[in-house]
Amino acid sequence: MKTEWLAIVNRKRNRAYPEWTSDPVVLIEDTFEKIFDIVDTKNAGDPIVRPENTGTATYYNGDETNQYNIRFIKNEEFFNQFQIIDENGTIRDWAKGMSRPDYIAYDLSDEKVYFIIHELSEGSIQNKKAKAMKQLLNMVRMIYEAPRSRQYCESFQKCLCYVSANGCVTETPFNMADGFMEAYKNLPEPLPLNNKAIENRGFKAYQSNVVKL
Repeated sequence: MKTEWLAIVNRKRNRAYPEWTSDPVVLIEDTFEKIFDIVDTKNAGDPIVRPENTGTATYYNGDETNQYNIRFIKNEEFFNQFQIIDENGTIRDWAKGMSRPDYIAYDLSDEKVYFIIHELSEGSIQNKKAKAMKQLLNMVRMIYEAPRSRQYCESFQKCLCYVSANGCVTETPFNMADGFMEAYKNLPEPLPLNNKAIENRGFKAYQSNVVKL
């Protein structure tokens, strides 16, 4: 996908800038953990996956019989790399104006069940939802501009967008001694975010701080 996305960056760049020719870096992180949190990393080397109850959103990765090997792509950092500081100290951004939700995540199984675009926001969902939805929609549109990326995305059984922020659906308290399956069964359902433009491209959007796979 990175070749197609670089082509889109170059097509949409400020025409005062030359084409970006350096090979883009794609930062990834894989996890097979049963329950884990994710955070919006501020530095390139920081891990996305954190212990439960230490991050912004919690993933419940499958049930007792089926877990997924999940790959996270640092999507925001992918687009942030297309910038330099010139001799006057001005930031020149080849991807200026392009939406960049924090992460893309997908399972690496042959069944290809989940493809997720996930935006983590600081602050309350009431203040962040409109901007987050715009970012998610624009990311979905960009994927559909790129034929191979679209084909890859459509090969998954479920394509989802998530917004996580303060005030979103969070996990229902439970006693860990009751076991994973009891917790899994009692997780709250995410709140749907209706958006025809996203839905017409095969995605469903939700706000929640819990992602149940």
